[in-house]
Amino acid sequence: MLHLFESNPSLFKSWRVVRYEQEGDAYLLQLSAVLQDDSRLELRDYLFVDGSRKYAYQWMESNGSLRRRWDNAPHWPSISTTPHHTHTPDKERPIPSTVTNLEDLIAFVQEWFTQ
Repeated sequence: MLHLFESNPSLFKSWRVVRYEQEGDAYLLQLSAVLQDDSRLELRDYLFVDGSRKYAYQWMESNGSLRRRWDNAPHWPSISTTPHHTHTPDKERPIPSTVTNLEDLIAFVQEWFTQ
């Protein structure tokens, strides 16, 4: 997973692993990154022993306000991509999301900066 950050040096000013634990195939990853425009990513990704995952990726402006947040908490069952969804600062309800892992997230951020 960390190779995604190492292989995109132009995207990130810095990044650090806040916490990483692994037991067998299960893991917990918490990571913090500063991007080229001084925005920040705060990532939490858990893979449980039973194979289920829980994640939350929050992208904030340099002042801390929300740019985007992706997660898979199951509290929005009416969204077409449930449980995956994206929170945006301009909408009260989240929107459907195809960002479901770190690879998707890095691709989304790269595209954001090339627009």
